Amino acid sequence: MKKKIILFTLVAFIFIYVLLQIIPYGKNKITNAFRIETGSRPLVIAHGGAKLMNPENTWMAYDYAYELGVDVLEMDLQITKDNQLVTYHNNELEDMSNTAGLVSEHNYVDLKKYNFGENFTDLQGYQPYKNLSLEERESFGDSLTPANLEEMFQKYGKDVLYICELKNYGDLGQKSAQKILELIQQYNMEEYVCVASFDQDTLNYFISIAPDNIITSFDMGTATNFIIANYVGYGFFLNYPQAGFQIPMDKFGIPLATDYLVYKIHHNNMFVHYWTINDVEDMEKCIQLNADGIITDRPDLLIQLLHDLGY
Repeated sequence: MKKKIILFTLVAFIFIYVLLQIIPYGKNKITNAFRIETGSRPLVIAHGGAKLMNPENTWMAYDYAYELGVDVLEMDLQITKDNQLVTYHNNELEDMSNTAGLVSEHNYVDLKKYNFGENFTDLQGYQPYKNLSLEERESFGDSLTPANLEEMFQKYGKDVLYICELKNYGDLGQKSAQKILELIQQYNMEEYVCVASFDQDTLNYFISIAPDNIITSFDMGTATNFIIANYVGYGFFLNYPQAGFQIPMDKFGIPLATDYLVYKIHHNNMFVHYWTINDVEDMEKCIQLNADGIITDRPDLLIQLLHDLGY
């Protein structure tokens, strides 16, 4: 009798686990352009404006990616002293430019004086914008300057989608969250922008002030919780306001580019974009997995691959 109870309990557990794996349970998710139809080609997402091709997060990079015909411009955003959201990855200006200090300590017009191609190395190993003279720098105009998000909306409009990662945290993170919400609503970009942040507090604050039709993606901590919950089997009982993921193909040696994980993400009516994919074989694997988007520094290679595969 005891063995029967144990066997019955085990069978019931397996049945419930399998059931939880196959029941669709996406909750409160909106249809959005960052999720593709099954069998469609993935979105071509230019990482930092294709940062192996041009100085990252500059007008030069985004103009290149836009003219190339990418689907999505991916960017890092920092808030300036005069409350402008500009495309820059790190806090310290000396990492990518010929000046020092923080983005938040400068007005946007002041940033235009500096060379943000200072440390760029091209595919041949050259640094074409290193140590430019004042006259040489001026000849490039704004092209070697971080882009301004509001000006991007004005220039590129709704021809492309935007993944906007807020890099600030704390009070500046909240200020960035308020500013991007203001711009999204001012330019009616609700369907065209996905707001992201690795900082959980900043993202949670944005979600708390944004209406439900604003698209967001997971921070890494919450993404990890989602993955664990769905692998273990209790994801059915959880709900998330985010609409999808930008994740690497593996993390800490754990493979994330798997049929099962993509299945679970799609089962939750969410999108998945893999980063940063610069190898053609990895691009092809993501395509085979039916990833919704591929974030790459080489969108030229991805576009050519998609063409070769008949998309």
